[in-house]
Amino acid sequence: MYLNKLQYLPKEKEKIILQNGYELVTPEKKRVFDPYFDKMNEPWSSPMSFMAMIAWRTSLTFYYKVLGNYIACLGWDATDGTMTMLPFIGHYENKAIAEAFELLKADCDRMGYRIHFTDMREWMRPYYDAIDGTNWEKHVTEDMNDYVYSGYSFENFSGKSGQYLRYFKRTYNYEVSEIGSGDLDVLLEFIRGIWCSKTDCGYCNYGCQVDCIENVVPNIETLGGFGIIVRIDGEIAGFCLGSKCSVVALIHFQNTKPEIKGIGMFMYEECRKRFLQDVNEISLGEDMGVPGIRTYKSRLAPHKWIPRFVYDLV
Repeated sequence: MYLNKLQYLPKEKEKIILQNGYELVTPEKKRVFDPYFDKMNEPWSSPMSFMAMIAWRTSLTFYYKVLGNYIACLGWDATDGTMTMLPFIGHYENKAIAEAFELLKADCDRMGYRIHFTDMREWMRPYYDAIDGTNWEKHVTEDMNDYVYSGYSFENFSGKSGQYLRYFKRTYNYEVSEIGSGDLDVLLEFIRGIWCSKTDCGYCNYGCQVDCIENVVPNIETLGGFGIIVRIDGEIAGFCLGSKCSVVALIHFQNTKPEIKGIGMFMYEECRKRFLQDVNEISLGEDMGVPGIRTYKSRLAPHKWIPRFVYDLV
């Protein structure tokens, strides 16, 4: 099983993290994070969103602490047994970033962790480069690119995407319902039927979608998430789940019966109509380095293809 491969954080190490003032990120902490996300200068990468922290918390467990004007997040990556860090969450300003960095560095020195920022966007880098006395080693994660679309794109699919969307609407007898916490068992049965029954757990080398859905759906109201289930002739044919913060929205998970042409575009359009009229940008997350996902997301609609960086303090 996938979960058997994980290297969990030893309890004695977690105790040290908690003793240094960090707290476990749980769904109820969203109210703490929201004001800091709202102050961000520009959009952040999809794994940095609050729902992503909750969804993947079995394989990447986050602990947070308020440092000056920012929230700092330490993440224990159970897939390789290492500690990582997200970029600071809050409004970026050189002096404040430098002050928060010194606090983080002192914490990491006490706990024995190196400074290893993941999921950094290009706009963030100058603030870290400007910190006196720092020397950074940059790695481009070319196999993990964020795909960001304008809200307009999700209202006006063109080309083949538009053709598939029109085909879906005129061909299938469909109905749509919004996802609530009571839909967990329905979604798990669907995922296990169309994915787990045909795919070995070893293929999901970073995270288990069943595990993610179990983390998110029971807490969807607390997380401020959204989602829909699409049924055709009364049987579930697909679903998608997402979250939004300020004027940015992310669709984190979707799964569909592969033979239903156009259902993906239909779900995106439907989510836009129901939940995302007030957002300017919609992210479909990364491509995970999978060629098929990269092709699909690249051809879906005009988009921004945004690389992410890893920054290591030398």
